[in-house]
Amino acid sequence: MTKRNTMLLPRSLEEDGSAEKITEILAGRKTRLCSGAEMEVPVLSLSPALERAIRKARLQRRVRPGFEDIANKLDAEKKGLDEARRKTATLQKERISRLLLFSNDAAERLYRHIGQLIERHHPRILGCLLDIDGRSLGYLIAGEKGMRGSGVKVILIGHKDAAADVLRTLMDDNQANGF
Repeated sequence: MTKRNTMLLPRSLEEDGSAEKITEILAGRKTRLCSGAEMEVPVLSLSPALERAIRKARLQRRVRPGFEDIANKLDAEKKGLDEARRKTATLQKERISRLLLFSNDAAERLYRHIGQLIERHHPRILGCLLDIDGRSLGYLIAGEKGMRGSGVKVILIGHKDAAADVLRTLMDDNQANGF
């Protein structure tokens, strides 16, 4: 069974009938995370709809920038989820509830760390390469005030509803061309 077949998108996407199409779109444009890596990640082009969804998530305080902060947050959540599972002894299939979005101009070392983070938190997290640089990503989530330095290389969309909103945009604009 491939990862594509085991990817469970947020339930709201299944309920509105878009999950299958979104899965096809995600599988249609992939790239290796970094040279020598086996892991492939979907590549997302920044469309107006995707930009609006990321900004909406930011306004809802569901965007977390910075790799170290993201890794710490995900590790803490995993610890809590593992403890809850241990107490209830239930086995439920995990769905994607977080999106890790990263720029196309990070150092190879950061991409390796991103790959490790994705593996550690699979299947709860979906990592996607945004076809924009770090300065553009920084501007997207912080506006002109966030344009100091080299920008932002990685963000976490940290809620299932915000993740669903971002994934739903793949059906809009230029994302779905050819599907």
